[in-house]
Amino acid sequence: MKFELELTTDKIHSHLIHLYQLAKIDNRFVKEEKRYLYALGRKNGVAEKEVDEIIDEASEVHFHEPDTIKEKIIFINEYIQMMLVDNKLDEREAQMCAVIAERMGLDRGLVGSMTNSIVTAKDENRAPELSQKELELYISNPSDLL
Repeated sequence: MKFELELTTDKIHSHLIHLYQLAKIDNRFVKEEKRYLYALGRKNGVAEKEVDEIIDEASEVHFHEPDTIKEKIIFINEYIQMMLVDNKLDEREAQMCAVIAERMGLDRGLVGSMTNSIVTAKDENRAPELSQKELELYISNPSDLL
């Protein structure tokens, strides 16, 4: 949640729904996942009540692909954060992240590379997220970091 993006309402809603769908792929939607979804909603000007309404109407919103490499990398980072927020690495969630990356025209391996960086940070007692520098490297040339 380091970079600010100017997103359309449709793109914000689509992103929140895909994050929700990722979270519940393991048939659970735990409080950590809900908190993360609310935090991203607030970051994008969407109140918690509206986030609840958006996910209740999830089937009605289409996927709005990010336009720029910056948006794509930030979205993938947020998908990975959602996947890891409950401290459980579920293979179904990882596969869905890889499919989403591929759908956005990115290499599936990018998800593994970014996930490894986040898990390594956590193992080293650092914040479990990509640093500003790492995000900038992925944005500037994602294929170099596979």
